[in-house]
Amino acid sequence: MRKLIPLLLIMIFTPLKESKAYPQFIGHGYPSCLNCHYNPMGNGPLTDYGRAVGATGIASRMFYPSSWSEEKIGDSSGFLFRKPKQEVARTQLNYRGLQMVQAFGTSNAKSSWINMQGSGQLILKFLNDDRLIMVGEIGYNPPSPQARAANQNQKILRSREHYVGYRFNPEFGVYAGFMDKAYGIRVAEHIALSRVYTDNTQNDQTHGVMIHGLAGGFEGALHAFFGSMFQSADIRQKGVSLQLEREVNNDHRIGFSFLNSKNDYIGVTSYGAHSRISLNDGSALMFEFGQNHRNAKSGSGSRISRYGLLQTFSKATQGLYLIANIDYGKTDLSQESSVLRWGPGIQFFPIQKVELRADLYNSRVFNENSTSLDSWMLLLQTHIWL
Repeated sequence: MRKLIPLLLIMIFTPLKESKAYPQFIGHGYPSCLNCHYNPMGNGPLTDYGRAVGATGIASRMFYPSSWSEEKIGDSSGFLFRKPKQEVARTQLNYRGLQMVQAFGTSNAKSSWINMQGSGQLILKFLNDDRLIMVGEIGYNPPSPQARAANQNQKILRSREHYVGYRFNPEFGVYAGFMDKAYGIRVAEHIALSRVYTDNTQNDQTHGVMIHGLAGGFEGALHAFFGSMFQSADIRQKGVSLQLEREVNNDHRIGFSFLNSKNDYIGVTSYGAHSRISLNDGSALMFEFGQNHRNAKSGSGSRISRYGLLQTFSKATQGLYLIANIDYGKTDLSQESSVLRWGPGIQFFPIQKVELRADLYNSRVFNENSTSLDSWMLLLQTHIWL
C-alpha cells in the first residue's frame, strides 16, 4: 500500500496535457495524426487543414448563422479567426485551465483552480506541400505540488517542443529536435497510467531523431533519443522507441509499441499493445495494455509494472461527446496492490477554438491485506486556442 501513495499523488495532481486534436478522432475518419498535425505522431500545433477540420467537422455549429457555409467557417479557423494571407509562418496561442474538486461529494471536498497551460507556438514552413517545417512552442510551466509546498522556485516558462521536420514524400519523413517520444496512444490524459508508468507525461519530452513512414496500411515511427538537454547528463534517458500500427477494416488500427532507455542510475524497458477502433460517425473505442520494467543499477528499486487503459467516446451530436474511462495499474507485480480508476465524462466543443470538458473519476486501491475507501475527483476543464 505504501508504494502506491506516490502513484496516487501523481494521479491527483498531474495536469492534463494540451492537445488540440485527439486520437479518438479516428471515429471521424482520421486514423493518422499526420492528417491534421505537423508532428506526425500527434499533439502540438495543427496544420491549416487540421484547423479547418476542427472548425467544420468537430465543433458544434449552434452559434453560427445558418447562412454560413463550411468554406466560410473553415476560412475563419486561422489565427484570430482570420484566413492566413501568407504561406510561410503560422502562430498559435493556447490556454487550458482546470477546476479540480478532490474528495468530491464529501464534507471534506476541496476545490482549486489550476492554470495548466499557457503557450505560444511558431511554425515556419517551406517548399511545396510544406515539406520542410520548423516548429517551436514555449509554454507556462506550472509548479509541482512539492515545489509549492516547499516554496521552491521553478522556471515559469519552458520549451514544450522545438524541432525541424522534412518529408521526402507524403509517405516518409525525418524529424529532429525536442519532442514527445513515439510510444503508445497519445491520449490527452497524462494521469493515465499508460503514460505515467512509461514516462510519457507532460514534461517527458526528449531530444532526438524520429523517422516516420506509411506504407501498405502500416504506419510507424522509429525514435532514437538522448534525453532532455535541459537536464543534467547523468539523469538523461538515452535510448530508442518504436511505434507501429496496422490499419484493418478501413478506420480501425491495431499496433504495438516498444521503448528501451537508460541513464547512469536506471534502465527502462516498456512494451504494449494498443488499438483504436472507429465505431461510427464520430464515435471510437481505444485500448492499450502493457508492461514497464525498471532495473536500478544499484540493485535496489527494480520492479515490473503493468497498466491497462480503455476509453470510449460516443458522439451525441456534432461537438458533443460522451466519455467512459477505465484505467488500471499495478505498480509492482511482486506486490499484491493495484489501483483501478474509472468514470464518465463529457467533452463539448461549443464553437471552434473552445473546448469544455467534465470528468468524474473514482479511484480504488486493491490490497488483500488492507482496505481503503473509494475516492472521487471532479475535473472541469476550459481550453481556448487561437
